[in-house]
Amino acid sequence: MIKRSLIQSGITLGLLTGSILVPTLHAVAAPQSNMELLPTGQFISPRAIPGAVQQLLNPQLSAKPGQVVSGAIKSQLSPDGNTLAVITAGYNTVYTGANNSTLHRADSTQYIFIYDVSGVNKANPKLVQAIHQTNAFDGLAWNGNQTLYGTGGADDKVYVYNRASAAPSAQWAQSAAIALNHAKGIGSGVKPNAGGLAVSADGRTLVVANNYNDSISIIDTASNTLTSEYDLRPFNTSGQQGAAGGEYPWAVSLKADGTAFISSVRDREVVVLNLSNPAAPQFVTRIPVKGNAYGMALSPDQSKLYVAVSNADQIAVIDTASHRVEKTIDIASQNGDGNDQGSGNNKKYSGRDTVNVTVSKDGKTLYAVNNGDNSIAVISLDGNNGYHVNGLIPTAYAPKDITLSADGSQMYIINGKSNTGPNPLYTSGTTAQYQFGLEQSSLVSAPVPSGDTLDRLTSQVNENNHYSVKVSDSDRETMNFLRAHIRHVIYVVKENRTFDQILGDLGNGSNGDPSLTMYGKATTPNFHNLSNNFVTVDNFTDPGDGSMDGWSWVQHAHVTPTEEVSQQENYAGVSRGMAYESEGSNRGLPVGLATTAMRDAAVNGGFTSATSSLPGGTANALPGIADVTVPDAPFGYQKASIYDAVLQAGGSVRNYGGMVNNVGTIGTIANPLLNPAGANNVQAHPLKPSLVNLTDPYYRGFDQAYPDTFRELEWNREFQQYVANGQLPSFEFVRMGSDHTGSFAQNVGQMGSAEQQEADNDFAVGKLVETVAHSPYAKDTVIVVVEDDSQAGSDHVDSHRSTAYVVGAYVKKHAIVNTAYSQVNALRTMEDLLGTQHMDLNTAYAKPMADVFDTKSDGSWTYTAVASTILKGTNVGNVASSNGSQFAQGEDIHPLHDATYWANATKDFDFSKEDRIDPMLFNHVQWKGVMGDKPYPVPHSIYSKVAADGTKTVAAADDDDD
Repeated sequence: MIKRSLIQSGITLGLLTGSILVPTLHAVAAPQSNMELLPTGQFISPRAIPGAVQQLLNPQLSAKPGQVVSGAIKSQLSPDGNTLAVITAGYNTVYTGANNSTLHRADSTQYIFIYDVSGVNKANPKLVQAIHQTNAFDGLAWNGNQTLYGTGGADDKVYVYNRASAAPSAQWAQSAAIALNHAKGIGSGVKPNAGGLAVSADGRTLVVANNYNDSISIIDTASNTLTSEYDLRPFNTSGQQGAAGGEYPWAVSLKADGTAFISSVRDREVVVLNLSNPAAPQFVTRIPVKGNAYGMALSPDQSKLYVAVSNADQIAVIDTASHRVEKTIDIASQNGDGNDQGSGNNKKYSGRDTVNVTVSKDGKTLYAVNNGDNSIAVISLDGNNGYHVNGLIPTAYAPKDITLSADGSQMYIINGKSNTGPNPLYTSGTTAQYQFGLEQSSLVSAPVPSGDTLDRLTSQVNENNHYSVKVSDSDRETMNFLRAHIRHVIYVVKENRTFDQILGDLGNGSNGDPSLTMYGKATTPNFHNLSNNFVTVDNFTDPGDGSMDGWSWVQHAHVTPTEEVSQQENYAGVSRGMAYESEGSNRGLPVGLATTAMRDAAVNGGFTSATSSLPGGTANALPGIADVTVPDAPFGYQKASIYDAVLQAGGSVRNYGGMVNNVGTIGTIANPLLNPAGANNVQAHPLKPSLVNLTDPYYRGFDQAYPDTFRELEWNREFQQYVANGQLPSFEFVRMGSDHTGSFAQNVGQMGSAEQQEADNDFAVGKLVETVAHSPYAKDTVIVVVEDDSQAGSDHVDSHRSTAYVVGAYVKKHAIVNTAYSQVNALRTMEDLLGTQHMDLNTAYAKPMADVFDTKSDGSWTYTAVASTILKGTNVGNVASSNGSQFAQGEDIHPLHDATYWANATKDFDFSKEDRIDPMLFNHVQWKGVMGDKPYPVPHSIYSKVAADGTKTVAAADDDDD
């Protein structure tokens, strides 16, 4: 069996002994021993590559020698082949001081890492310098061997660095910062975001992709001044109003003749311009591709442009003379055309997320970076015999770019993320114990493999991603049985809690740490009863790091590269500038809705007011329904959502609070609105196209001032109608979020403390389960309850380990299930239960959660909810009393602090939307408010096990997780 943790390498000794981490890890050839389980359910094995060396991106700060940064996004080799540069665009935010509330500006920065790869350093790059850069994005380019450019992201600048000589050991210094002169980005409340870079062949012109302004800027490198800017959108290029095009430009490639190619992520195209006169760019054409266009590379003779096409998992081969796609190379196909269906080569599903490409100097081989399945595709570019996918190379988590050594024998792969391990986790010199702060980027250096070695590595990639694993006969039989007996799935998504935080005190033999439990049995009696009476799933992970990508994982079993990159910078604070690209919005705009009228209706006129003064005006602010966070499915454009899969299969769907914008009123603390439908007080406007007519308008979305118990009343109102008419939808998506906690002074349920809001969430879910249990639908319904992410607490096993509850017909009773499952497995299970197609590669090859079911039972079950006594005296407690619910047995419990305390502790926090506060600071506030003087959790060993009585043991380093 395979350990879940990162601690399976040279890093292990540093963590267990408390010594400073050594940033270089040497590979061991045996692939099985190097497999590391990710929270997605996939494995990575970068050290399976013979001769591989893995270095953590450690800037080697004297005050914090153990600090490792995240978000490596672009790498470039100097023209002389002696220096490798790597730029980061990650979280990289360090807090110091009381409650970690003080931002340490000197360390809260991005970096450009400079490595010497000359001579003996080719196989093991030597870190020469880590250049501080306030902000950054996907822009890094050389101009000769002594000038380097890096884009500044939200700084809206290009930074220029120089060194006195081309010697690899020479030190760099900033010589200029070129302002791009954008006051803001195209959207609602977003900053600019300077992205991809390219330098002309003569070195005189630098082109910048303005990722959030849908334009390029052209710079004269002799004077480091802005020459011109060109808007890539159709309203500018051809006068078309309200037409999508040129948005979210990512990368730039320049031909020697002055032709510029710019990839557009949102609009799935490459825009072609003539820049022979940099002061007056001329539009040439738009080249459509079959997915989201990211990184690009020209062939050595510049006759071909290779474009990484995510979502389609393809490389588009563009003829640079005719400006046409002459060929698409399918990464999923060994012969490049997608006709073969070998192991792991099912072209039907996407999810590899090809984000970058590099061409060998001789033009014979292309290397494609697959962010989604953590691999590098090696593709033969034989013009006579077509294109051939020679094989796949495994690498670390979320690879972003690959650069080849000057002689083409060595490859340098940069990776954006890592496993986080326990939270807190000991990393010497690091104060950031928040999930994003624990993620680390790495540089994997290895000889380019070929022949039998590449064949073996291809098999390893297939094994890592389960492409070569078939569902077992027993699992298939279980799911076939359930498919014949289950007619309804209710999918409840909650907020932000780890397993230990809620269920660490279960004491039933599951793997919990009671010392980390904040909201235990007295506060959450239903979650404890559901776990004890049905199944305790104690090895369940949420792949998402925060709500932004968490909501994609719970819907799509997938996150797009744009969302993944944007999130790290968004969560690092306002200064980073990136938008919350999720839940129906891009750059703060409701892009899922096609017309201005629909958008304004959804946000109370806010769309027009936010965009009317922008270049191009309202009609040209992200027109159309393209959403950079929604993947495609085999059954349609942007259809890779569980509810779309159900609809495609002929099922019916009802949405409660998911992907909506709140409107209407919620009443007052003295007189809360308990029946919005009765008052005809519309509460929500859906933002997803397929949910527009399938959403309960009276069910409120994310709002910490509104209790989940009140939401359950509205859900129950419709449920009773379904009981009466026998037409319960086959799939219900139910959002409940009081366990996020917040808005303490405004809560209309009179729940002014975090404990009470957690108890409200617990009671609401319990009442939903009870309602189904005592209905005619009990024997053919399964309820699945998960969190969107687990970012808000500590866990002794892994920061991504969370709670999951499966309740209903044929679910085991009084069982503990240790199987490693994730949200991907949960979605695969729902696909199987309802007979849908798989959405993508992740669900197609994931195991269903068959271990939680008992097909030998008669399908009967029951449940009665209880309310925590902490709710007595609140409006929620009054609802519990009025509907005949019982309060939990035992002595009454009370919050440690009152509403005034909590309001004061969070007075500057913005709870209006998900995660607009600093989550790490809020974690500390919650711990102190709930746990009092008990010290904030100290680092745990990955191997610590906690017995039912609370005693800890440390297992041997070769123990396996079950």
